[in-house]
Amino acid sequence: MKNRLLILLLLFVVGEVAAQNILSFPDSLEIMSGQKKQQTVNVQPSSRYRLCAYMRTAVGAEEIQLNVDGLKQNNMSAATALTAWNKQELLFQTNEKQTFVTVELYHPFSWAGNSAWAKQIILERVGEAIVEKRGGLKSLPFRNAKEEYGISQQSNEKMAWMLDAKFGMFIHWGLYAGPAQGEWYMRNKSIPIFDYRKYAYPESGVQQFLGEAFDASQWVTLAKEAGMKYMTLTAQHHDGYALFHSRYPDSFNSYQTHNRDFVKEYTEACRAQGLKVGLYKTLINWRYPGYYDINGTDCKKNSWGYITDITHKENARQMKEELYCMTKELLSNYGKIDYLFWDGGWLSEQGSDASAAFFWESGKYMDKDNAWPIDLQYTVKDTLTGKPLALMGMVRQLQPEIVVNPRCGWRGDFCCEEGGAKISGPIRSSDVYEKCLSLHYAWGYTPLAERSEKIIGVEKVKRYLVDCLMRNMCLMINVGPDRNGRITKAESDVLIGIGKWIRKVEEAVYGTRGGPWNPVDEQYGFSYKGNKIYVYLLEGFEEEHFILPSIDQRKVKQIYWVDNHQKLSFQYLKNGEVKIKNVSIRKENVRVLAIELKGGDVLKR
Repeated sequence: MKNRLLILLLLFVVGEVAAQNILSFPDSLEIMSGQKKQQTVNVQPSSRYRLCAYMRTAVGAEEIQLNVDGLKQNNMSAATALTAWNKQELLFQTNEKQTFVTVELYHPFSWAGNSAWAKQIILERVGEAIVEKRGGLKSLPFRNAKEEYGISQQSNEKMAWMLDAKFGMFIHWGLYAGPAQGEWYMRNKSIPIFDYRKYAYPESGVQQFLGEAFDASQWVTLAKEAGMKYMTLTAQHHDGYALFHSRYPDSFNSYQTHNRDFVKEYTEACRAQGLKVGLYKTLINWRYPGYYDINGTDCKKNSWGYITDITHKENARQMKEELYCMTKELLSNYGKIDYLFWDGGWLSEQGSDASAAFFWESGKYMDKDNAWPIDLQYTVKDTLTGKPLALMGMVRQLQPEIVVNPRCGWRGDFCCEEGGAKISGPIRSSDVYEKCLSLHYAWGYTPLAERSEKIIGVEKVKRYLVDCLMRNMCLMINVGPDRNGRITKAESDVLIGIGKWIRKVEEAVYGTRGGPWNPVDEQYGFSYKGNKIYVYLLEGFEEEHFILPSIDQRKVKQIYWVDNHQKLSFQYLKNGEVKIKNVSIRKENVRVLAIELKGGDVLKR
């Protein structure tokens, strides 16, 4: 009996040891710009592992990546560009021969040269490997719209346009294009508020923000040529300079400095060419010292040397009031807005967007007892109750069909995956997901954006897009026009190049849904639409033939290459799978097959 208890105790201890962290990274790790921190560790074969880390960046213009290498096609990556600590988690499996992996923390080179940090980095075994059963046409899990703070997510019907569109253009353009050191320049270089204003006026000389070549119709034409279906313009970034006419008394905007409402010109150009209209709006504003000291009693660390001052509470209230005023203006004065990208919801560059919801009043109704009340002329009243609406309540009433990201403190209609980390893992199906990244490491203009070798090329953008398609995601690619309003030739060439490829395979892009099976990283993945299944073969696929999982006794009408409609031969296998012959793509990084089935739709969406 004692021996049996001893054995059970040993098994319990062994199990506990196996589940503990097997990394030796320090509890807190600083990573310089362009630096990698790696550790190769022993792992057990045929096992499931969880890799977790809390990570943050010095500025939101940069990112830090958490990577797992050594799994061949199953290598995984996650990234964050947030300055607040946030948890990133990767779940992976080892194969029957796997004995080691390499864990990497990577801070890609950035213009500003700031640090990024990681802490509580844990790798633990969580169980035996799970072998996914191949075959059978599997519908995506149903997305249930959730509610938070009295605001419900948009219905699946209202989200459908975004999933159908797949591909959009992000545009970071503002006063920071003058000094040309990225959109966080004011904060990175600790530029005083009134000194920063000079970039809007002639005395700044060659660094002046001009906008003289700004022609929104040219931007939209380029987006269409790239195959993009929606656009998102930074109406106001964290430096507080707005690209539209605002009536808020202390605002700083392009109508004052250039007598132009760039947002108006942009929204009209989008609609004229049939693209969905998106706007980016920051919540924070560096022009208000109260951002770092909302109570006026505890000023947090900042780039300008502000110290605790009781007047900062009122200053923070004014910042919040400007946000409400400008949000109301943007959603009232420019026709239908389809998409809103909030940013900067965290306070004092600390905590999370959600933890700051009490200040912004991110939900439906305003709280009469909130410590930072705004003048009610800057919001609207609920048409049913007459109550003053809070931030998202105002958004929903003014633009009932708009889709919104999660960075105002409310959960959002869709999820964001930001940064250049590789897209890996299974289908994103619990919600709508969007990947957004910039063609080069800064989001706002820097001179290196003029050099083709310093930006992401056509083939890499193609892979980002395909990796999104097979995982039921959307992709938004950013460009940073120069101080005159021109998108650089290097960036334009990439967008034109991806557009040429999309036109060859567009039936396998727009309106598709990820699945009906999970992708195999770096080898292949699937999407479907109507009665067709699309197979995206990647450069890691080295076989002569492709075995399509079981299609539940459905019959194939034809199989062809999507880019040229050349038909391929195939045969049914005994287990319901389909063997597609002669599909080697050794000279290409992506190629797309279409399998057209007889009968009705592959799956109901």
